[in-house]
Amino acid sequence: MIKKTLIWGIVVIFLLILTAMKIYQIIRLGWFFILSPLLGAVLAVIVSLLILWILWR
Repeated sequence: MIKKTLIWGIVVIFLLILTAMKIYQIIRLGWFFILSPLLGAVLAVIVSLLILWILWR
């Protein structure tokens, strides 16, 4: 009984580690495909507003 529980525990821990790795990869993909372009767009808007402000002075 203890041996069977130990085997199931090892399998469950292994599956949890694999799931955590997949979640980490999905978060990284989200950063590269969503957050990074949004950050670039925000920086472009800030720089363009700064240039317009300098030109209008």
